[in-house]
Amino acid sequence: KREGFKYGVKIVRGAYMEKERARAQSMGYPSPIQPNKAASDRDYNAAIDLIIANIDHMAVVVGTHNQESISRVCYSLEQANIPLSDDRIHVAQLFGMSDHISFNAAASGMNVAKYLPFGPVKDVLPYLFRRAEENTSVEGQTGRELSLIQQEITRRKFLK
Repeated sequence: KREGFKYGVKIVRGAYMEKERARAQSMGYPSPIQPNKAASDRDYNAAIDLIIANIDHMAVVVGTHNQESISRVCYSLEQANIPLSDDRIHVAQLFGMSDHISFNAAASGMNVAKYLPFGPVKDVLPYLFRRAEENTSVEGQTGRELSLIQQEITRRKFLK
């Protein structure tokens, strides 16, 4: 702050859990991974609040497929009288996941990005499998997303 530097951060939940646990064990320190989803959610929300409270010194990409996390960002911005479209705040998801969240966030004015892993198949597939495994913990969202896709298919059939 004293030197006027800005801090750029991407906040994610659930990334690299197994690697972090293994590293902690091999180096003899306690695991930095939360013991359960409730603790992870609590601290993720606290981090969002902290970042937004200090947004004059930061820029953030909120990497999440979780609808409640996006709602938390919107709530925190509203409480701080910061517009959803503020250039210092972006939301990002993996291409093809949580599109209903992405589209609604963008429609409300938020800065939204979809990222697409690129590279050799031998490198990209393990990454995608990890993301899919990590996102199975997003309670109920897979079923909700499938339902939304089915509704959209039905809607498009009636447009013809």
